[in-house]
Amino acid sequence: MPENRRADGLADLRGDIHAYSDPDSNSGYLVTVSELIRTGERPEAFFDRSFFTFGHRNVVRAVARRLAQSGSVDGYVWEALAAIEPDLAARTRVLWRSEWFGFPPVATQAATVDEPRIADFAAALFGMAGTGPGREALALLQLDGFAPPEPDAFDSIAARMAILAERE
Repeated sequence: MPENRRADGLADLRGDIHAYSDPDSNSGYLVTVSELIRTGERPEAFFDRSFFTFGHRNVVRAVARRLAQSGSVDGYVWEALAAIEPDLAARTRVLWRSEWFGFPPVATQAATVDEPRIADFAAALFGMAGTGPGREALALLQLDGFAPPEPDAFDSIAARMAILAERE
């Protein structure tokens, strides 16, 4: 939300013009909608209007430029923007943080997982932190490295999706 707005929680956003990132985004849509449902709200009636920006950075821009009064954005993106575009991020502030979610995966088709090119790609990703060029690339991405996910890394997203599915 804008940096100078007074609000303490999601309930204070009732009646806003709200910017979502993308209808297929966990952090840019699903989290907000499922949280509203979880608290007994109807997302389509909670906000006066909402729209999709089709990019997390665009959500921050929409809020910073007052095209929206609030928005749903990934925390990693907001923190990265705060580092690389501090003037933009400074015109917004974080109102509420969800639980942690698995970082978006790099995925391949199951049928190709044993192919040498896929194994080479995985080795390159997992080994990036061990090389100078890899560390440079990770620094640009503001990441520490890549690692195979824990088996339950995406369970919290599945739980949020279940909240939405139960409503439909």
